[in-house]
Amino acid sequence: MDEEEEEEASCGVRGEVGRCTEHGKKLVYFCRVEKLRVCSKCAIVGSHRGHTVLAVEEALSELKGMLFARSVALEAESSEQTSRLEEIERNTTTAKEEAEALQLQVRDDFAALRTYLDSEEKALLESIAAEARHALEELGRLKAECLRRAEHLRMLVDPLPAALRTTDLSDILEVLNISFDGPSCLGETVNDPIVRFEAEKFYGPLQYKVWKKMFQIIQTVPEAYTLDPSTSHPHLQISTNRRSVIPHREALPVVYTDNRFNSCLCVLGAEALAAGKHYWEVTVGKKAKWDLGVAYKSVLHQGDIIYGPSRGIWCLTLRDGCRYEACDEPDIHLKVQNKPGRIGIYVDYEGGMVSFLDAETMQTLHVFRAHFTDQLLPLYSPCAIEKDTPGDQRLTIFKLNM
Repeated sequence: MDEEEEEEASCGVRGEVGRCTEHGKKLVYFCRVEKLRVCSKCAIVGSHRGHTVLAVEEALSELKGMLFARSVALEAESSEQTSRLEEIERNTTTAKEEAEALQLQVRDDFAALRTYLDSEEKALLESIAAEARHALEELGRLKAECLRRAEHLRMLVDPLPAALRTTDLSDILEVLNISFDGPSCLGETVNDPIVRFEAEKFYGPLQYKVWKKMFQIIQTVPEAYTLDPSTSHPHLQISTNRRSVIPHREALPVVYTDNRFNSCLCVLGAEALAAGKHYWEVTVGKKAKWDLGVAYKSVLHQGDIIYGPSRGIWCLTLRDGCRYEACDEPDIHLKVQNKPGRIGIYVDYEGGMVSFLDAETMQTLHVFRAHFTDQLLPLYSPCAIEKDTPGDQRLTIFKLNM
């Protein structure tokens, strides 16, 4: 057996091996550097000298291993893309369904408003028309009577100059009798008071009056909720009307119970939300920090409280007067250009939604999506007073006075 046969036998290469064009020897080795099949001379003294070479069969096994690993990686990536595609499809379907449902709701809501406004407009125009029609009919009647009286008086006046010039007593008596008897034929209504169109009944802030009446058909308006003093932290003072919470540097004389927050400066609302849609507003003024949101009624009040949906709390916070964050996992920094003086909170219990809005512009600040499994209570925190903090530090539940 010559050298080439020994090389081929030692490599266990099957099939046509091929020969090196430079040395004429069989290509029974594999160069890792240039990824080529080479002969023994190429590897020892030729152009592949110093490169890492190995037997073709060993290279074949190694490359198959790499190919298998790549196959597994590609399969995993393909599976990931399939899952991603399925999620995209689900989100696409959801987006279409939610958009259609939202468009339908918007149409229905605006249709209700238009129907109400059209009805109010029609009723008001009919009232104005009826008032004007009554006034014009009465004025027309008085005008006709006035014209008849004026015509009759003219007929009575016309003979008077001639009667004044005559010396015939009979003629004078005749004219005189006619002039006294004539007006009685006009009836007793000739001096009825002159009516006028009472336009002032319809004047005033028309749009505001209609807007106030419109609240009869609006399903979700700012609700005047109250605070539950039994839950407030000892450093928080609750106003007499239970709509304002004021932080203090010193603890107030309160009864300590398990229902009272003892670490976080929080207080809960008195009204539980277990169904329906609810909206309320909280006046925050120019405060530099506060926490607002909703929490499950079952949330523990003792010790440190960590805000987050997984802990049953959906909350928005302000820090340093400009840093707004939605307390999610992780927290979401919000870009708020104009600092709101009042925050609106909207809860759709069945729809699984908690929305925060700038109540002055009605711009949405953030929306949490959830599936609620317990009653919700509004949560408020004016936060601790920092040293030399200026201005009013209270939070106040806004009440719409109608």
